[in-house]
Amino acid sequence: MAGLSSSGLGSGLDINSIVSELMAVEQQPLTALATKEASYQAKISAFGSLKGALSSLQTAVTTLTKTDTFASMSASSSDSSVLTASATNTAADGTYSISVNKLAKYHSVRSNGNYTSTAASFHTGNLSISVGTGTTVNIDIDSSNNTLAGIRTAINNANAGVTATIVDDGTYQRLVLTSKTLGSDGTIAVAVTDDGIGGDNSLSALASASLVSVQAADDAELTINNLTITRSANTITDAVEGLTLSLAKTGSTTITVAKNTSKATTAIDGFVKAYNDVVKQLKASTAYDSANNKASTLTGDATARSVQAQLVGLVHSSVSGITGGLSRLSDVGISVQKDGTLAFTTSKLTTALNDATKDVSSLFTQTTSNNTGIAVSLNDWLDNAVGSTGSIAGRLNGIDASIKSIGKQREALTMRLQSIEQRYRTQFSALDSLISSMNQTSEYLTQQLANLPGSSSSSN
Repeated sequence: MAGLSSSGLGSGLDINSIVSELMAVEQQPLTALATKEASYQAKISAFGSLKGALSSLQTAVTTLTKTDTFASMSASSSDSSVLTASATNTAADGTYSISVNKLAKYHSVRSNGNYTSTAASFHTGNLSISVGTGTTVNIDIDSSNNTLAGIRTAINNANAGVTATIVDDGTYQRLVLTSKTLGSDGTIAVAVTDDGIGGDNSLSALASASLVSVQAADDAELTINNLTITRSANTITDAVEGLTLSLAKTGSTTITVAKNTSKATTAIDGFVKAYNDVVKQLKASTAYDSANNKASTLTGDATARSVQAQLVGLVHSSVSGITGGLSRLSDVGISVQKDGTLAFTTSKLTTALNDATKDVSSLFTQTTSNNTGIAVSLNDWLDNAVGSTGSIAGRLNGIDASIKSIGKQREALTMRLQSIEQRYRTQFSALDSLISSMNQTSEYLTQQLANLPGSSSSSN
């Protein structure tokens, strides 16, 4: 042990070597603790990897607990340059012939006065601007802002529902007002109170009656299966239930609405891959190598065995009372292989989804007590398995407690070993002194005997 050393100077004993060999034997329990701790750390790592794989599986399973995963609808346009469409789950299968006759536009007007500079001045007064049926916004025009540029800035600062810009048409400066609201709902109205003083130009020239239309406040106009509708927007959500139409230009197109099986296919494919990752993770951490007589990290672990058994039970479970006779995963193309992994046949799922008599959604999402859908049951089990109070967390807490116990045992054993080494050194130092003393006595007696009468050395 560090800080303790001595050598047999009097006896010739190699005390350091003797004590080192003795301590190597005494330290065997410490080595055993280190080996045991390494085993526990390996288990923590293995359970951490398993928990990660199970969490990924739960993410995939959660998607399968949602009814919209299986009831998704899609909408496609034969000419997406005219309009695009999207569908919610409330949309009905069908085909819609749509002609876009007119797009909704933002109302835009300009001043008609011949202003050669943005510094052109106006009488003071007040502008009252309204957009559609919205609130009127009053804007004071005084000596601080009664130029063309000043009026533009005052309008923009007032947040009156319009954007004011100054456009140079090559000859004159034009004040242009553009509504921020599409269609007829965005019609701009400007009323003016002109004080008649303070500038070169009449403020009344900016009233609606004097402004020139640049772009009309048109509503969108379209026909859907020969029925004409108008809307003050180019994104229309209330014409056909469940459909959103985004108009892009005038023209004709056909919208086809059908079931979107790709969402369910993608979700199940993700579930199968995540499940197989868990199976492979469990196999790698629990398998026993009989050829080399070597166990894996979690071979024989009760928690790992329980996870394996419960997962197998869940994927083999059935749900009763589902319309169309569906009850097991195999009914929608998910089969269990000999090695415990899952295989997925997409065509069988697509056929089931497109069959109105088969309720694929309920097979996964049903929440009836004691007869829950397979995804719901899996999700509930995964909550218990990987949650903060679940079986894996409990196992990890137990292993952590064992590691802490080893730490305490190591600390106590280390102190004991220090005491043992000190005792050995004290004992061997005493032995060294004793042997040294005996050697000195032997030498003295030898000398005395040599001096006795009749001894060979005294005869000489």
